[in-house]
Amino acid sequence: MKNLMNKFLAVVSTGVLIVLPQVVNSAENTNDTPKPTEGSAAGSSAGSAAVGGVGAGTIAAVVAIAAAAAALSDSGSGGGALTPTPTPTPTPTPTPTPTPTPDVIEEYNKIIVVDVPGVAAYSTGGPTSTRTTGATATRTTGATSTRATGATATRATGATATRTTGATATRTTGATATRTTGATATRTTNATTTNSNGGQAGQTVGTNSTNWLYNVVETYELPATVAGGGAENYDLPATVAGGGAEVYELPATVAGGGAEVYDLPATVAGGGAETYDVVEEFDVEETYDVEETYTTTVTVPAVAASTTTSSVVATRVQQ
Repeated sequence: MKNLMNKFLAVVSTGVLIVLPQVVNSAENTNDTPKPTEGSAAGSSAGSAAVGGVGAGTIAAVVAIAAAAAALSDSGSGGGALTPTPTPTPTPTPTPTPTPTPDVIEEYNKIIVVDVPGVAAYSTGGPTSTRTTGATATRTTGATSTRATGATATRATGATATRTTGATATRTTGATATRTTGATATRTTNATTTNSNGGQAGQTVGTNSTNWLYNVVETYELPATVAGGGAENYDLPATVAGGGAEVYELPATVAGGGAEVYDLPATVAGGGAETYDVVEEFDVEETYDVEETYTTTVTVPAVAASTTTSSVVATRVQQ
């Protein structure tokens, strides 16, 4: 109870100390205002008195309240003295917090153990494959071939042959003949004459009582031979009739002109045709095994449960 009264007294005293200076300042301000004219002097004096009266009453009330509080305090404690307010202990200056050292982050390999669950064996569809069905079929290969049909036909072969034509020609033979020319010559004889025959008689062979004598010059026909000069060789006229040409058979060759190339008659008997087998062209076929595509079955073996480890890169504060 004593502590409660002390606290109450301290509050009241503090209020008085705060209010009292304010009241005093207010009264001083009121008195310091300029005085009005004489007509309003009485109102101003009354205002000052009223302010002074309020201030005094207020002070008295505050003092009375303080006295009552002190009396209550004394009655409760048995003493007449007021307990002094204790001096507050000064707040100690806080010690500055030291700057923390930054953590060093390092990387390390962290090993993780992973459980691998087991898997039971099972079958699944595998890749497709082909197999023969046992049946066969035929198909064209795209190739062609030829075969005899059993029929025959004839065709011209274009064969030729040579034969003599019996043609003849004429040619000069270069044959010659002889004939008398009727040529004559002169010769001196042992007879004499006084005729010099234009000087052909030659030299004088003597004289007679009146003239010079000359050998007689006679004209005679030459012997009818080429050698004797009374005949000559000459070319016969270049005709068969004239004897200077002849008719002869040409050599029995195409080049010699005595043969010719001709086409054989376009018959088998004539040699200009032949009998041949008729050939036809057909598509080549092949027999092949029919195949089918089916899906294979793959059996996956069971896998037992196990564990495995893996490593990852993690970070931590370096110790």
